[in-house]
Amino acid sequence: MLNLEALRMDVYKCARCGCCRSKYDQNVRGVCPSYWHSSGFETNYSRGIVLVARGILEGALNYSKSLAEHLATCTTCMNCVQQCGGMNLTTGEPMTNTPRIVEAMRADIMELGLAIEPHTTLASRTEKDHNPYNERHEARLNWAEKLDIPNNVMDTMFFVGCTQSYRRTEAAIATAKILQKLNIPFGILSDEWCCGSPLLRTGSRKLTGELARHNVEALKGAKRVVFSCAGCFRQFKEDYPQFVGELPFETLHISQLLSDLIKEGELKMTEPIAQKVTYHDPCHLGRHLKIYYEPREVLRAIPGIELVEMYPAKENAWCCGGGGGVKVSYPKMAVEIASDKLLHAKEVGATAIVSACPFCKTNILDAVKATNSDLEVYDITELVAKSMGE
Repeated sequence: MLNLEALRMDVYKCARCGCCRSKYDQNVRGVCPSYWHSSGFETNYSRGIVLVARGILEGALNYSKSLAEHLATCTTCMNCVQQCGGMNLTTGEPMTNTPRIVEAMRADIMELGLAIEPHTTLASRTEKDHNPYNERHEARLNWAEKLDIPNNVMDTMFFVGCTQSYRRTEAAIATAKILQKLNIPFGILSDEWCCGSPLLRTGSRKLTGELARHNVEALKGAKRVVFSCAGCFRQFKEDYPQFVGELPFETLHISQLLSDLIKEGELKMTEPIAQKVTYHDPCHLGRHLKIYYEPREVLRAIPGIELVEMYPAKENAWCCGGGGGVKVSYPKMAVEIASDKLLHAKEVGATAIVSACPFCKTNILDAVKATNSDLEVYDITELVAKSMGE
């Protein structure tokens, strides 16, 4: 049975009104990054994708390699869902969740052996070495060698994630130093595996389940798990329950923890950072989990920081372009989408873009390099650690 079949009612709820194609607020630019930076066909918008899904369900269309290539352009950013004109009056939720439909179609494509090569390579690498970067699993904790962090389960655990373990180690180090400076005893897993978010987005559901079960079992005994990777956090909080049931521990993004400590007077940053920054809302933290307030409160608490808002921002924020498997499938397109973000930041006079997702930071840095921009790019943990004197 097709994975898409479980979402049949979601597919039929789409009224094809077109709000996902052109926002009802005409002052906000753009909706779908895939549309603006790919073919520009109707099937790059939510409405067109849902119509293709209906064709699959009704037998009018069949899955194919060309369809797989087309679906791979979706970043699953959820901006289409944010603008959906059909609202469930009981739950207040949009009628159609297109990213969920896209992920189901990609799962069908993977199971039928029609997936594009970047997606199958992503899966095989992760199955072999428990990370999608073709790095040795034994090197996963190299970033922590000089930090004296216990590799056993404690009340508070820091789930690092693949991107911070192998690519954005500065964010992992900053997070660990923040927790140490706050005198919060914490541990990291000696055998952490990929959270599975890139795999679930690109159709590898079976392998995602294996990763989820391993990580949850490894974390048993912890009372809370802290994340500074938005993708890992979203994966645990939103997706793991479908594979392992209710999680036996609390999940918390580092920005939520820091915001709470600031309110309680337990975190005071003293080293000034004289910089005009703008905050990029990661899709997984923002639209997916509705966390907009906490990262901004943390930035405002740093002395010397002037926080200015890009337009659009928060629930309407433009995607960084790197999610949903697009970075690995269409890297040029991913950087082009991130380059739009640089223009938004420049418009408000920012000298730096700050995010709370290491994957966003990587793609935005690539855009800075590609466009010779003078904007600086930080993870929020780096600025917090610096202001704490680390």
